[in-house]
Amino acid sequence: MDLHALIRAEAPLAEQQRALTEPVLTALVDHGVHRLIAPKRYGGAELGLPEWSREVQELSRSDASTGWTAMTTTISSSLAWYLPQEAADEVFGDPRALIAGTAAPLGKAVTTDGGYRVTGRWGWGSAVTHASWVIGGTFTPEGPRLAVYPREDVTIHDTWHAAGLRATSSHEFSVADAFLPARRAVWPIGGTPGIEGPITIFPYFSFLAVGVASVCLGVARRAIDEIEALAAEKTPQYATTRLAEQTGVQIDIALMEARLSGAAAFLHETLSTAWDHAANGEPSPDPVKARLRLACSFAAGEATEVSQKAFAAGGGSSVFESSPLQRCLRDVHVAAQHTVVSRRMLETYSMLKLGLGPDMTRF
Repeated sequence: MDLHALIRAEAPLAEQQRALTEPVLTALVDHGVHRLIAPKRYGGAELGLPEWSREVQELSRSDASTGWTAMTTTISSSLAWYLPQEAADEVFGDPRALIAGTAAPLGKAVTTDGGYRVTGRWGWGSAVTHASWVIGGTFTPEGPRLAVYPREDVTIHDTWHAAGLRATSSHEFSVADAFLPARRAVWPIGGTPGIEGPITIFPYFSFLAVGVASVCLGVARRAIDEIEALAAEKTPQYATTRLAEQTGVQIDIALMEARLSGAAAFLHETLSTAWDHAANGEPSPDPVKARLRLACSFAAGEATEVSQKAFAAGGGSSVFESSPLQRCLRDVHVAAQHTVVSRRMLETYSMLKLGLGPDMTRF
């Protein structure tokens, strides 16, 4: 069974147990999915971000929770570029180790010999239950840092009872008076990376937005797949023709395809432009960053509406737990709720174009 067939076969059980199944986790690691953008020194594939986005879309097409988990763990693995070599060897030396966590600086650090003592609690800890090391954004006396804690220092709280992305295990987690060596705390903006590469030049705070948008696009693509398959076989009650033969459904499917393809092309275009700047050793200009964030939020919004239209077109067949259409609807809505692709981000583009700011260092 290939990777995508396995993911689809295991998705219903993962949904029930609110966690990816062991066969899927093992297969993801076997295929190196968790290190797609990590340095080759640590078993990574060093994919360019446009290629990475496509991989996330395809994984999310098979199952949203799997795609989301792959997306967040690969972003976490990008920390291998930024950490000093001693710390990166410690965290990423095992090529099968999963890294997960949350960047929000909710940990509070007090300086001590060799580092800090940290207490904090974070939400949205996707895949932390599977991780060997956990990232928790931490506010130190020197400013915010992405800090890495060994799993044994972390307490996981069973809080992920959500409408969608149920198998991502995005629980809250905490540390209490944990020792954090200074070498395992780094800020990816303005410092000297442990390993130089295009990814360290790419606008870091746009990284997650690209990932979330890619998950949304993949889920919407699955929704179109499902409504096309259903339309070919379903004759609605009291109707005499299959959905596929009904003009209204034909138009709806065509518009779904156009909207989703347009959003995906826009994201790929803007991401490729930003990545070309990084590959040439140049930081992205503010207009490039603003356009990329516009494309991410637009993709999430279009994917949500396309998935909703596919669900509606399926009629009563869509509402059952056995229907992937209802899962697509729930998953894409939860993914698109993420603040990095919210409608507020649309203001960033317009404000810049209209000469009203904003401070693009946050993007």
